[in-house]
Parts: sequence; C-alpha cells; structure tokens
Amino acid sequence: MNKQDHIKHWVETCQEDWLSAHDLFQTKRFLQCLFFAHLTIEKLSKAHWVKDNSTDIPPRTHNILRLWQDTHLQPSADLENTAVELNNFQMDGRYQDYQRASYQRATEAFTRALLDDTDKLRQWLLSNL
Repeated sequence: MNKQDHIKHWVETCQEDWLSAHDLFQTKRFLQCLFFAHLTIEKLSKAHWVKDNSTDIPPRTHNILRLWQDTHLQPSADLENTAVELNNFQMDGRYQDYQRASYQRATEAFTRALLDDTDKLRQWLLSNL
C-alpha cells in the first residue's frame, strides 16, 4: 500500500463509523454513539497524520489532540474544544468502569449537540485532506 492507500483506508473506515454513530443515536444508545463519533474523528486524524509524516503507520493512540501534534492541522478553538470533548468518550466506550460515569452526561440533547459539533469537525478534516 502506498501513502494514498493508507489515507483512503482511514477515510473509508471512518465513514462506516459515522453512519454507526447516527444509527446508535436513533436507537438512543447515546454513550455508544459518542464512542463512534470519537472513532470517526480519530480515524480522520490518523489520515492526516499519515499525510503529514514520512511513515504510513500512525501512533497507536486514541487521543485526537496527540495525533494532531504531528500534523499541519491548525484547528480553531471551537474545533479543538470538540476534539477535547470527544476524547472523553474514547475510554468510555471501551471500558465498563468508565461508562458508568458518562451515562448521565450523555443525554439526548448533549449527544445531539456534540454530534453537530463533530460533523463540523469531520467536514473540516475532510476538506483539509
């Protein structure tokens, strides 16, 4: 695989995750929805990491901001705040003990607002690839 193939892989797989996030929202599984929203942005961030670095294998991290450190991305404060918020949900979807603390936060209104912000971030990342 060449660099473009690696980038294409991250973009294509994030599209499935974005659809899953919306399906989970429709079924009122808000914590899981936010986990997939995070995964969408994580994968797009990995595509950017591959684009901006000499190797094609991004670091094994789920931290969006950490991935951005090694890219040319310059997000606005609003976009960066969305990434910070999404980072809170990457652990919650993976580990049960983290989930309990987040269920109360992941209301329908909160999730809808964060999904809207995530879509703005997603579109910005796609437009800069």
